[in-house]
Amino acid sequence: MTKLFSLLAFLFWIISGQTAYAQADLQKKLEAKRQNLQKEILQINKQLLKTKQSESTALDAYDQIKRRIIIRQRLIRNLQREINQLNWQIKQNEKKSRELSEELKQLKADYAKMIRQSYQTRSRQEKLYFLFSAESFQQAFKRAQYLKQYAKYRKRQAQQIVQKQAELKKLKETLEKNKSAKTALYQDYKAEQEKIKQEQAKQLAIVNKIKHKKSYYLRQIKAKQREQQKIDKLIDELIKKAIAKSNRKVKRSKRSTSKFFLTPEGKKLAAKFSANKGALPWPVKKAYISRKFGKQPHEIFKNVKVVNTGIYLVTEPDSKVYSVFDGQVLQIQLIPGGNNTVFIKHGNYISIYGNLKEVYVKPGEKVKTRQVIGKVATRNNGKTELKFRIYKNTTKLNPELWLQRR
Repeated sequence: MTKLFSLLAFLFWIISGQTAYAQADLQKKLEAKRQNLQKEILQINKQLLKTKQSESTALDAYDQIKRRIIIRQRLIRNLQREINQLNWQIKQNEKKSRELSEELKQLKADYAKMIRQSYQTRSRQEKLYFLFSAESFQQAFKRAQYLKQYAKYRKRQAQQIVQKQAELKKLKETLEKNKSAKTALYQDYKAEQEKIKQEQAKQLAIVNKIKHKKSYYLRQIKAKQREQQKIDKLIDELIKKAIAKSNRKVKRSKRSTSKFFLTPEGKKLAAKFSANKGALPWPVKKAYISRKFGKQPHEIFKNVKVVNTGIYLVTEPDSKVYSVFDGQVLQIQLIPGGNNTVFIKHGNYISIYGNLKEVYVKPGEKVKTRQVIGKVATRNNGKTELKFRIYKNTTKLNPELWLQRR
């Protein structure tokens, strides 16, 4: 029965330790996430300031404010989780504090009782008498050992009291820190809620401004769509030409412009690329998706459909661009209105990186995953934005589904 009790106590100690460690680890992760979200808000603030300075359209400002609202909402959810986590820690520490106080109280009571009994029954003379009244040397030795062990026990109990007092003091300090941290987080939480209200008011003002000049902004949207369609058509043609050129190197009777003929090495690379769907690194380190892939209604004018053949990644000025996988540079093109665009072949897959102001690779060069291939350009509207596409032969794929989740 004693062994069973000891085993259960040991298991409880192990589980409690693991739970405490897991909770501390979660707290660190939440703090890190909060800091990252705050950095992202600062990044958007800088972009919004540039947008205002460049007298860009209200549509750009709307996009940035919308993104800032989304980040703040995520920040609020994270703050709530941090507050809940601290509440749990405070509750656990208060419980532990009560238990330690009771243990300390009991230890002090036991020690006081022991001291009283010691003085009542064991004066110096009585101890000597206790030793010399032994009937034999062996009995006297045993009595001496008993007195020695008794003294050690008293010393150990005194040490336990000092240790418990220090433990209790440290726990109370931790508890105070937790409560202070909770108060600070709650203030941040309330401040972010207020900021969201202000952001929503700004967003509404921009929407009203845009709707007031509906015809002007619709012309802007349509002009951008026409420009984008031209670029998409040009890229499709470039891919077909690149496929035809690649296939000429392979001895085949039919020269396809819609499908790569792969060597055994190319097939292996394509299979590896395909197996990494949802696990590819982002082509820029600090970024968010400002425009998603595919056909979708415009944010403000719902009857207007917007088509994107890739995703737009807004990042920091002078950000480096990385290859998302091993491959070979297929070509580099200067796209009208889009700066340099790099095409990298991964078997029969192609990753395309648009709006680069600097390029560090050349056609035919083999590249590795996460290799720096260039730098993103900052547009006239103040946005530093990478247009990222993924194709399988001539079929457009949704890049967001291929990148690691953030």
